[in-house]
Amino acid sequence: MLDVKALLEQANLVALVERDLGHPVRREGHWLKWRCPFHTDNKTPSLGVAGNRWKCFGCGRSGDAIDWLREREGLSFQGACEQLVALELPSVSKTTMSHLPCPSSVSTVEWQEQAQQVVDACQSALWSEAGTRARTWLNRRGLVDETVQHWELGFNPCDRKLFNLWVPRGIIIPCLVFDEVCYLKVRRAAGHPKYTQVSGGQVALFGADTLAGRDVAVITEGEFDAMLLHQEAGDLVGVATLGSASTRLPDAWMPYLLGMRRLLVAYDTDAAGAEGAAMWEAVTVRAQRLLPLVGKDVTDFYLAGGDLRAWIQFALADGWHTTLPPAETRASVSPAPWDGQRVRIEDLPDLQARYGLRVVGGDPDLDGVPWRPKLYLAEKGSGG
Repeated sequence: MLDVKALLEQANLVALVERDLGHPVRREGHWLKWRCPFHTDNKTPSLGVAGNRWKCFGCGRSGDAIDWLREREGLSFQGACEQLVALELPSVSKTTMSHLPCPSSVSTVEWQEQAQQVVDACQSALWSEAGTRARTWLNRRGLVDETVQHWELGFNPCDRKLFNLWVPRGIIIPCLVFDEVCYLKVRRAAGHPKYTQVSGGQVALFGADTLAGRDVAVITEGEFDAMLLHQEAGDLVGVATLGSASTRLPDAWMPYLLGMRRLLVAYDTDAAGAEGAAMWEAVTVRAQRLLPLVGKDVTDFYLAGGDLRAWIQFALADGWHTTLPPAETRASVSPAPWDGQRVRIEDLPDLQARYGLRVVGGDPDLDGVPWRPKLYLAEKGSGG
């Protein structure tokens, strides 16, 4: 005979709710809070879990793990019990229990509310006609539309003040952790620097939500690399970034990484990337540099035809260790490139003239100024 009391005592209710709703939005006292799936007015996190009980402070529904399965899946009491027995729930994620950022490490509530309004407005602009070229630019970097939507990227069509925040023209990259905006970065449409941040944000770990339940994390140099790697191999590893190679991780965010068995540092193959990787290696002996096989960074490697998933699988293989020379010394450049061969920008004019090559890839800015990538993709033309 089934011992229901023992079953409920052993059931990991937090993990069960996380399985269905993802990571909690916030912690309030001893309650972990989510947006309730049982009523439509769910803009605020009204569903709380504490111990082995859950309760929605909006619609009033409540119960235990068995009640949760009955409400969510329309099961009978017996059916819910049988499913709970059969489920192999993961342990409560480290992020859930203790890795929420300290309040002092995130921006003010007022700023977050303003920033969220900016995110919403710029998301709408990105998916409007005005955002067509910006979406094309993102797709050329390898990001599919689903990824763009997942990370809530947006587009601001002109320099302007939005909801009392000054936002430059360009692609908006929000850092969201448990649905709270920690910073807003802008990949500017033109000019230098290429990246800037909206005033009021704080240094944070972009992609921190992907680390829950993982024992291996990949740290990339920038947000675009992180999003692309998560798109291709997010089921294998957690992926995060501090947004640059020189940024140091604030102490408040360190708990997100403390439980990791390995940290693979996929920084750029330049001096700044080497220094940034060394910084991580000084923090923990579990940090290990992971170099792209071609090009300067993760995105370069992908656009050259690299298989990011296979790259990560190789890095995770038993006995793997980094004995590879710098990627720049291994990126072959043929004097007579074939289809898809990468050639250096300084060699391109001569190769175009000699072999009839044409450019088929690169990193254009949003105004359509001629492409100026570090490396080009090229193929033989009719005159090759």
